[in-house]
Amino acid sequence: MHRASFLVSTAVFAAWMCSACVTTQRTPVAAIPSTEHAVPASQTGSLTICSFNIQFLGNSPVRDDAALASILADYDVVVIQELVSPPYSGTFPNGDPFKPDPQSAEFFDEMESLGFDFVLSEEDTGTGDHIHRNGSATEWWVAFFKSATVHVAADLPSGFLAADRSNNDDYERVPYAFAFRTSDESLDFVLISVHLKPGASERGRRRHELTTIAAWIDAHDQTEKDFIILGDTNIENAEELATATPGGYLSLNDECRPTNTNVNGPKPYDHIMFNTTHTGEIDRHVDCRVVDLIDAMREWWDASMGSYPGEPYGHNRFRKYYSDHHPVVFRLARTVDDD
Repeated sequence: MHRASFLVSTAVFAAWMCSACVTTQRTPVAAIPSTEHAVPASQTGSLTICSFNIQFLGNSPVRDDAALASILADYDVVVIQELVSPPYSGTFPNGDPFKPDPQSAEFFDEMESLGFDFVLSEEDTGTGDHIHRNGSATEWWVAFFKSATVHVAADLPSGFLAADRSNNDDYERVPYAFAFRTSDESLDFVLISVHLKPGASERGRRRHELTTIAAWIDAHDQTEKDFIILGDTNIENAEELATATPGGYLSLNDECRPTNTNVNGPKPYDHIMFNTTHTGEIDRHVDCRVVDLIDAMREWWDASMGSYPGEPYGHNRFRKYYSDHHPVVFRLARTVDDD
């Protein structure tokens, strides 16, 4: 089987990671009393951020959460799309209780075992009139982070971009903003996680969603200037990217490298968009890396379960165990003058 050359193999990616990325001990965050177990951003000069759409996370009893978490272990921040159910008990803003899902909890537990804390949206969001339900009709937003390296910046714009999270006029799924600051206070930034409407006929809708996000940023950038839009934009090709990208913004995936795992229908769905005037901290020399999920999961496969679903590639079987998207990784470089 011929593998597309745009993908970064695990060996090549490991070399890239070792060149300038933050490394951390693989121990639970609760067990780390300070930053002594991690190399702070002030020493490395960079943060590594991953955006990863894990299809219907929390909705497959056979998903190999340990394998997926393992390839995320060395990143500073990991933003996940398509979480379809909450992992633990809690309450919605209206006071109703969550229905915690053990399949979601398994992934969260694996990430915690690798030293991650997390920020979870206060509720789910979706196209229909009804939310507060477990299942693929709605999604939650979550960002995992290494607390030894970054912490939540509560003073910066964050949260849902709109108050109505169901059947919103502007969004299929109302995006969520995660604000972080490095432990040495040298860099802060806001990551806006998105999952735009799919389909070849929905270009206008996606363009409207991105335009609306850019307008929200314009209304909230009085003090903070580093806003990064990332995730599953469902953009179909370079022509659409050119018309959908908000004015003044650039995608690190401007080459439109495919980011879905389906070798029979490659698409440049995932993007990292930023304002070129304000966010000079983006390491454009590194660009972004599309990590080959099919290659990365091979070593984790239990041969007693039969043939590996990535060899030959079987789309429905592979995404059930893993996902239908590759992780996309980029770096923020610490600068002398942030904002």
